[in-house]
Amino acid sequence: MKTKEKNQKYKAVIIFLIPILVIAASTLLYYSGFSPEGKTNNGQLIEPPIDLVALNVEGIKNDFPGKWTIVHFLDDPCKETCWNSLYKTRQVNIRLGRDSQRVNRYLIISDSYNLSTEESSKLSNEYPRLELFKIKGQSIPHKVSKDSYILFDPLGNGILLYSSELPGGELLEDLKKVLQNSKIG
Repeated sequence: MKTKEKNQKYKAVIIFLIPILVIAASTLLYYSGFSPEGKTNNGQLIEPPIDLVALNVEGIKNDFPGKWTIVHFLDDPCKETCWNSLYKTRQVNIRLGRDSQRVNRYLIISDSYNLSTEESSKLSNEYPRLELFKIKGQSIPHKVSKDSYILFDPLGNGILLYSSELPGGELLEDLKKVLQNSKIG
């Protein structure tokens, strides 16, 4: 009977010490400079984030839409890779299902470029939910490469840059992750 009580005490001590050991080990690893390698996002992190409101875009208010937003920038005619990027983001938005209402898609055109009638009709026919805006008096941010697109958070901060070569599934994976973990938007 006494051995059973001793075993119970040992088990209780072990159960009590495990969290303390885990905290002590993690603290030791943290202060020794250990940091896990790798990333969980597929887009390229933008440091510092691009502030959409600071870009002086016509029609975008200071309070931003409050949704996650995929933004394409255009400063010259939309070529095949540009149309592919627009198509890819539209398909990703459709694949989000019920969460698709939590995501906006914008096409922001530089002040120096005007859409051709072909481009305008194609955009209105094939991409009716894509919202068009113009940047007033300045060009597209230098961090944005040709035909890439940016994921903006609900507060208007451009946080992830996606290349046009990246498969749409990568954007979909990132969007599902942020929508699942986001308390806003």
